Amino acid sequence: MSAPLRCLLVDDEPLAHTVMRAYLDRLPGLATWAGSCYGAVEALTALRTAPVDVLFLDVDMPGLTGLELLRALPQPPAVVLCTAHAAHALDAFDLGVADYLLKPIRFERFVKTVNRLHELGKPLAGGSGFPPLPPSPAAPVADSVFLKTDAGTERVRFADLHFVEGYGNFVKCHLASGRVLLTAETLKLMESQLPAAQFIRIHKSYLVNLTAVERLSGNVLLVGTRELPVGSTYRQDVLRQLHLR
Repeated sequence: MSAPLRCLLVDDEPLAHTVMRAYLDRLPGLATWAGSCYGAVEALTALRTAPVDVLFLDVDMPGLTGLELLRALPQPPAVVLCTAHAAHALDAFDLGVADYLLKPIRFERFVKTVNRLHELGKPLAGGSGFPPLPPSPAAPVADSVFLKTDAGTERVRFADLHFVEGYGNFVKCHLASGRVLLTAETLKLMESQLPAAQFIRIHKSYLVNLTAVERLSGNVLLVGTRELPVGSTYRQDVLRQLHLR
């Protein structure tokens, strides 16, 4: 039998550490607790000083998100993303993660992940981690996002969301129908919940749905019927995404 997997959890929620520690304690011989980090910067230091086999990584964390941490690691261990948002699945598998767990994480689903990691064997030579697993049927790629508004929680399909506008401590979500939903989210958090292949940042205050773009004229993008400014910092990425360079 292979040695227990050394597991590091990175999550800003204390409850997540309590649950994960309890799960690992129920799997002696399969996995062992290698430490806790409550932020991505703390995890960068921990991984330099004590390499691990598996990184259980939350996505939505203040400062540096889990996805940003993953992109910053030159040779990450096997990574299992843990998040409440199924919308991150596209980014997850683009980054070659080993598995994707939706919160609240069920123990039987956690056991399945640990067993599959053992079946793949120890990390590959050079510390590049386990080969990525195929997407689990338990975590289908989402086609929508749930938004909390004053009227309640509403499901909005990505195809119906033309663009997102930063509005102080809120964001305005502009729909194809002309409706505007105001939700208490930051633009950065909204960006992390939307598929990167479909939504791009064009300005510090705007995220747009590429499928709703009608025209680019100078530094003005026509999205549906609205003209939006393209920030100089984002122009090259916008051109690349629109295949104009």
